[in-house]
Amino acid sequence: MPPIPIDDQLNTITSKKKKKLRLPGFFQAQLRKLKSSKGKLSSKNYQIPNKISITSPWINYQITTSSNSNSSTCQVSKNKMTLFDNDSPVLKKHRNMMLPECKLGLRSINDLTEDLLAEILKLLPVKYILRCRCVQKSWYYLVKSDMFITLELNYQKMNHSLHPKYLFFENAYTGALTLRYDDVHCQEYCTPKYPLGLSDKFAWRALSYGLICVSTMLTPLLRFATQKIYLWNPLVQKYKTLPDSPISNTETQWKALAFGFVPEINDYIVVHIVKPCLHLGHGKPDPHSVVIGVYSLNTNSWRKICQDKVFVRRVDRFDIVFINGAAFWTGVSLNKHKIILCYDTKTDILREISLPKWVSHSAGIPILHVFGQSIAYFVWEYGYDYFDMWILKYVSVNEFSWEKKMSISPNYKDIRVEVLGVRNNGEPILARSYNLISYNLDNHMAKDFLHSWNSWIPYPYYEEGFAPPFFIRPFVESLVLLNVD
Repeated sequence: MPPIPIDDQLNTITSKKKKKLRLPGFFQAQLRKLKSSKGKLSSKNYQIPNKISITSPWINYQITTSSNSNSSTCQVSKNKMTLFDNDSPVLKKHRNMMLPECKLGLRSINDLTEDLLAEILKLLPVKYILRCRCVQKSWYYLVKSDMFITLELNYQKMNHSLHPKYLFFENAYTGALTLRYDDVHCQEYCTPKYPLGLSDKFAWRALSYGLICVSTMLTPLLRFATQKIYLWNPLVQKYKTLPDSPISNTETQWKALAFGFVPEINDYIVVHIVKPCLHLGHGKPDPHSVVIGVYSLNTNSWRKICQDKVFVRRVDRFDIVFINGAAFWTGVSLNKHKIILCYDTKTDILREISLPKWVSHSAGIPILHVFGQSIAYFVWEYGYDYFDMWILKYVSVNEFSWEKKMSISPNYKDIRVEVLGVRNNGEPILARSYNLISYNLDNHMAKDFLHSWNSWIPYPYYEEGFAPPFFIRPFVESLVLLNVD
């Protein structure tokens, strides 16, 4: 704003006597410029405006000037404005949440009600919410409250167009973790690090709604293997040791773990299943019974269930998906056919799900991934450069259906027929030479997803004999476990 010419006789600025008005730094500097112009400008050469208005995002200031033959006076008045005079739709949405005294005017963000402040903070990424704890004590206790943690988790569950979605990368060889934006640039968001005791690269891990379940109980051959199960939040860098499972891991035919979030009850669930080795007497049939332990984070407790007639020879303990309150594993039945084993936490029933009749039982190792609100089942034939993608639409243990999405044939010699993960939009992620690509299921085209990933690994992944270098999973931010001591 250019300086305003004032008569030479201007030497005071009047304001209210009861309370001295202090302008923000920008406007204070402008008034200092007015004073500094004394003796340099003359009213004979310039015409003095009657009123000048200065508007800030919070307060509207008006400077009124008057002059006579002897003196000129400049008065400053302030009109109160509420926060909702701005055009922000987020703030307008919560106009009615303000207390009557706040509707009279907000001079700082400290005048916001706790409910409105929580509604604003939940819109921020978690790493910025954590920084807000340092503003003042009231903010610190608000962010750590169960009310705000639940509010932020419910917001993350919404398919909000303004909220960025992420992909969680874990290097299968070094154990390094990277959280990246799920977009064309795939830029790094943060690099969480495993705390001491959870960094064993041979440990079983499962990820769901911002938490990672870690345990070494499925790998008893490890020297330092324990029966402990941990829940870890990589963004807030806190973890919780769960109470011991009520099921013994000794002398088992097979065992499995699963971890996931159940949106209907806002609870994280851990499922522990063991098929014990039975020492039956002569002539006594094997009931093929299993013992199931179910842990709830809300109650911090386990419950134990037994079930007979589970005719499963083995279960792939590391290929697991948890969705809609049900856990899924790939496995092999007693007749050596590939199956999917499903445990529904809503009905507490464990059962087999047969594969589509068109799937060969001699095909390669299948891989399960989350596909929206369904499950993607990838399987490929040995010796062929293509793989099939099936979608399991699961409603209940007695109501499900299979749909063949497509047979994918990349038609490039340097693309490995193997799925590293699935993006948030459902596109499978594959590797081509030193680049990652994603396969569009609508136009059947492969497109570059991540360039120059050769700096992440010391070898070309497409060469035969190398295992997948990354585990890639969709990631949703969460503040759960922030208040764990």
